[in-house]
Amino acid sequence: MGKHDDLFGRIRAKARDVDEVILELIPEKEPVDLYRAARHYPLAGGKRVRPFVVLRAAEAVGGDPEKALYPAASVEFIHNYSLVHDDIMDMDELRRGRPTVHKLWGVNMAILAGDLLFSKAFEAIARAEVSPEKKARILDVLVRTSNMLCEGQALDIEFETRKEVTVDEYLRMIAGKTGALFQGSAEIGAIVGTDNEEYIQALSKWGMNVGVAFQIWDDVLDLIADEEKLGKPVGSDIRKGKKTLIVSHFFQNASDEDKAEFLKVFGKYAGDVKGDALIHDEEVKEEVAKAIELLKKYGSIDYAAEYAKNLVREANEALKILPESEARRDLELLAEFLVEREF
Repeated sequence: MGKHDDLFGRIRAKARDVDEVILELIPEKEPVDLYRAARHYPLAGGKRVRPFVVLRAAEAVGGDPEKALYPAASVEFIHNYSLVHDDIMDMDELRRGRPTVHKLWGVNMAILAGDLLFSKAFEAIARAEVSPEKKARILDVLVRTSNMLCEGQALDIEFETRKEVTVDEYLRMIAGKTGALFQGSAEIGAIVGTDNEEYIQALSKWGMNVGVAFQIWDDVLDLIADEEKLGKPVGSDIRKGKKTLIVSHFFQNASDEDKAEFLKVFGKYAGDVKGDALIHDEEVKEEVAKAIELLKKYGSIDYAAEYAKNLVREANEALKILPESEARRDLELLAEFLVEREF
């Protein structure tokens, strides 16, 4: 990993501070099942990348990261609430190798646990040690972020029933699903740390670009990564019919004949509970490999990879307005890592 080793060490150190706040806000208490369900994902040991962004953004503009701890916990609550509800919608039984909340406690309790995590996000902001004016602005950002998350998820659901999605439509969807929370994290950290509007807007742009790039790179990895490093079968998005920037680019550029050939495989196992087992079938692997070759023929994978890298370059360019510091460099390194990783 080289240049990123020290960064990961700092992310882990900051995560411990945020975890203390998270567990303070969702203790073990009555009703037992509700709080255990709400604690399930936070206790699973996620990387806390978004809270790290909040804390480092506050430092990068000259602020006190201690004052950003409750806001950092807030964005992690929003993130985890969205995961609980996403898993219910997707009927997923595993997350991070552990049973999902609804698998363990049932759908009704899982919905309540997600709702509790959502409300705890606002409780965390209420406890933040910042001025009432800053608190009000942070709440505005959190509300906008939550709205965009819901809109992005709704578009994703709508796209499942469509054969084709344009590049612009995909980018709008992903700006809500992944861009908004990175944007909100960076912006909230900046608001905690400064009143300088140029700094706040620079970090807001950085966050949106990085969040969108993060998802696009995920989609690229699904097609080019080593299966062992990726932790899932390569090409799983194709057989599930997942709409990505890669697929949108392909449909906007491919011949009718090649589109028809691709559609023989694309979405073939969408909604099939046996789909994950089928991907190991040699015939299925061959089908997916042919579909990937069609995407390569039109340069769709390279297009998406370069798009993600350009977003990161633009993101880090926006940070040059900030004074040089370890915190700013960590944000730049994090952005670079997100489009260089192999998993």
